[in-house]
Amino acid sequence: MDKGITGIILAGGKSSRMGKDKGFCTIDEKPLIRYAIETLSEVCDSIIIGTNNPAYDQFGFPVVPDKISGKGPVAGIFSCLNESKTADNFILSCDMPLMTSDFVKFVVSKKADYEVVIPIFNGMAEPLCAYYHKNITSTLKAQIKAGVYKIQEAVKPLNTLFLEIEDSNVFNDSKLFMNINSEVDLGIAKRLLESQND
Repeated sequence: MDKGITGIILAGGKSSRMGKDKGFCTIDEKPLIRYAIETLSEVCDSIIIGTNNPAYDQFGFPVVPDKISGKGPVAGIFSCLNESKTADNFILSCDMPLMTSDFVKFVVSKKADYEVVIPIFNGMAEPLCAYYHKNITSTLKAQIKAGVYKIQEAVKPLNTLFLEIEDSNVFNDSKLFMNINSEVDLGIAKRLLESQND
């Protein structure tokens, strides 16, 4: 098994509200997936993209389709971990353009002997911005076969840290976890990114 960290970007499929794959939606002509690539590139030694859409080949990273179709993000996580060559992996959804490499480093730094580290912010789990060890694939496969598709439920048998992002934490910032689900969200994210760069 290789050393280092693999960054896994879940690009999913076509968004019904956006009318196309979220990863190809743009902010200032930059596709959302490019933000994820840039964030993970600062931390990870390799990157793979979990998607059934071969158009993502254009970004120059291995594209991994779901091995178990129609089961949502948990199937994407399973498929990508199966292909990963490293024990340590960080999953990031392609629709979180405000996520930072510093936060990724922070989550990974908490892994210790845990198999999964999922941030909790304002009472909400963020399993698509989380650390996963490669050795959980057999458990995930069994959970999917048993009909357990919600990630928080699927990881229950595992040694999982639900990492509370406390008020005093430097990362206590709801913008980090913003998901893009509409054209309105794209506009909000654009303004937030511009304010960060001012």
